[in-house]
Amino acid sequence: MPDTVLRQTAVFAVACACGVAAGLFGAGGGVLLVPLLGLLFGFSQHRAQGTSLIALVPPTGLLAFLTYWKAGDVSWRVGLLLIPGIFLGGIAGSRLAESLKPRRMRQIFAGAMFVLGAWQAIAAWHH
Repeated sequence: MPDTVLRQTAVFAVACACGVAAGLFGAGGGVLLVPLLGLLFGFSQHRAQGTSLIALVPPTGLLAFLTYWKAGDVSWRVGLLLIPGIFLGGIAGSRLAESLKPRRMRQIFAGAMFVLGAWQAIAAWHH
């Protein structure tokens, strides 16, 4: 899809839907935006992941966090314990990702999403 007004409108619509999902479920970038950038707009796995990070982390992460914090739904102790692991894991994961071919990255990503989705679906009906 060439960079046209239609493509830009489609990207905006997908971003809006992912923003709603991020605010509603706490997930939107990796779970929805990355696959949609690849499937709908032809992004490589690496480019989709990098693009989703710049798009979601600053605005959605901060605004969604503030909303949950105001409602009292933030565990500061656990959240602060997560930061070093996310930081170091993010560095290691991005370096590993850059060493993989795009097709292999997409396969690993799809497998992880499938396993987590199945696990979440089973847990949602059994708890």
